[in-house]
Amino acid sequence: MKFCTLFITAMMASSSSAFAPVGKVSSSTALKQSIDYNPGPGGFAPNSALSNDPVDATLMNMFPTDIPMRKMQGGGTVRTWDIPPEAERLSYYIRTNGRPLKAMVELWVGPIRRIHAVNIECEDGDESPFRAMLKFKPGTKTLKISTTGSHEFPLEFGAEVPNANRMADTWAATQKVFDAGPKVTVQGGSTEGGGGSVRYFNIPDDVETTQMILWSRDIGKRTVKCKIEVLQGPNSVRQLYDLHCGGSTQPYHAIIPTPGPGWTIRVIATNYMEFPFEAVVTPYESYSDNGQGYNANNPQSYDLGSGDWHGDDRTTAGAQRW
Repeated sequence: MKFCTLFITAMMASSSSAFAPVGKVSSSTALKQSIDYNPGPGGFAPNSALSNDPVDATLMNMFPTDIPMRKMQGGGTVRTWDIPPEAERLSYYIRTNGRPLKAMVELWVGPIRRIHAVNIECEDGDESPFRAMLKFKPGTKTLKISTTGSHEFPLEFGAEVPNANRMADTWAATQKVFDAGPKVTVQGGSTEGGGGSVRYFNIPDDVETTQMILWSRDIGKRTVKCKIEVLQGPNSVRQLYDLHCGGSTQPYHAIIPTPGPGWTIRVIATNYMEFPFEAVVTPYESYSDNGQGYNANNPQSYDLGSGDWHGDDRTTAGAQRW
């Protein structure tokens, strides 16, 4: 009897300890918040030959390529990252070792509400890596990355959340590009969906990368759904992005590689007629006239439609990471 009493007492003690409060455990899937951005002594100073506006300096560094990368195997591999609840912006970078890039990037609020998704298909993820900056409201969110290709097509993925000051700077940079750039309206299709308008943007031969902002802020403030086809030659689609985002408070700001001659970006609306949006497509990184690489002292001017744009250069690629 005495042995039974001791046994029962020990079991009750171990059971109660299982529900005892424990210290806070940090999540291994949480995205790391970036270091403070400091343009003063010891930090990055924008090139005065290009612009004296700090917003322009932010724009040239808001799509970093030196962030920590994580390898993901093909064949439907899934990884998730917890986003800090106070965050409102997120940048990500996807590449491969030269094989096709096939992936799905999604942003979830809770288990059933998806507020952003882009399905990426590229012929060469080394020549055409993909960079984007998302905007969303504060709150608990999860970033989900899935490989959609076969096992032979792994990829590398990196994501980073800017700090509060840098978050405001990148948001101002996105708005400046959108407000200053030539806007093209992309109208939705029929009430059954599909059949929307198609818009073409011819890219100059010396533009290395092109930036695109899709936003419905000024025309309806509704969801943006479209296909983005990047062609090199007649109907030769080298990159394909199937996008779905909030639109009004969630503009999509992305960098699309367009190295070499003959590139055209085609935007096809896939939503209803009542869901139009505007597209701004401008050069982001460009080569100099002499063909010897990027020239910080002679930024180029381009006209892709109804307005001019001064292309940025890549002289700040080694700047301090934010």
